[in-house]
Amino acid sequence: MLSFGEQIVAFLLSVCTLFSFLFVFPVSPQTESVRFAASLGAGWNLGNTLEAWRIPEPEDTETCWGNPKTTKKQIEFIKECGFGTVRIPVTWFQHLDENGNIEEEWLDRVNEVVDYVIDSGMFAVLNIQHDDQDWLVADREHEDKARETLVKIWTQISRRFAGYDERLVFDLMNEPRVVGADDEWQGNDESRAVINRLNAAALKAVRETGGKNAVRYVFITGYAASDLEENYTAIEIPDDSRVMVSLHYYPGTAHRSEFADCENKLTFEQKRDIYKKLRAFYNTFSKKGVGVCITEFGWTDREHIENLAEKAEYLTGTADKFGFCCFVWDNGSDFKVIDRENLRVAYPEYAEAIVVK
Repeated sequence: MLSFGEQIVAFLLSVCTLFSFLFVFPVSPQTESVRFAASLGAGWNLGNTLEAWRIPEPEDTETCWGNPKTTKKQIEFIKECGFGTVRIPVTWFQHLDENGNIEEEWLDRVNEVVDYVIDSGMFAVLNIQHDDQDWLVADREHEDKARETLVKIWTQISRRFAGYDERLVFDLMNEPRVVGADDEWQGNDESRAVINRLNAAALKAVRETGGKNAVRYVFITGYAASDLEENYTAIEIPDDSRVMVSLHYYPGTAHRSEFADCENKLTFEQKRDIYKKLRAFYNTFSKKGVGVCITEFGWTDREHIENLAEKAEYLTGTADKFGFCCFVWDNGSDFKVIDRENLRVAYPEYAEAIVVK
């Protein structure tokens, strides 16, 4: 039987173990990838805009999901709100001809929005978003077509932006998966392997265009950009010092606004779970010198704004301590942060929790 003193020591050790989930933040190797990911800071997604799509194709895909046309003033306002990076999701499949060539008018418009961001003094992250609804099918049956189209699109994008400096980052795929499959969001070994090969092919295409693309920072991702361990641990990191990893993490949200996912204040268990998830990302990537960014996060609940802000502050603050950057998802509706029509912050407490560190 333990003595009283031994019991006290055992109790203190158990308390220390419990609270270590909240207070232990190891130092990442200061590689180019890790340093650059951290420098991107607080980010904002230009959601449901350039990636909007509909069949049959509407006259204007940019506004077909209900958001206004993006303007320079809107982007300058994002900068004024304290964000350092704008992620620009783009869907390409409705703007390709039968040979995979991007419509010049569409590429010009994407270029214009990229320039808005860079001219404002922020970083721009450009991606391929909802092409998983068409040609980007992550299974062996469709791999050849997916690789051919992915390479062609990134070759064209890279040539257009070859002269842009490191303030422009490429995000090779958004949530690559097999849409409609029984395991659409869980994935399987075959699809994970396909995505690794697609990442490698797209990265090679970017690098081969030369110019500043030879050293451009690039995000790769795993199956569905998923925070499931079996998916992110399967990501194969290329031998490239300027590759980072993009992951999506929506803790507690049901992605549907009728669920009050911030009804209760942040609990110790939730803090522990968020910390453990981010620590797992750190152990898998940052510890090995690979930068990490949570390129999408957010909650739909707007009825309990104080709790929402508390959760956002804890997630982004914990990520910051691990050296990760975080980009909030803003789709202009249930995930709204910024009122783009009126150039005002729709939910100031939420926005402040994200940008103030």
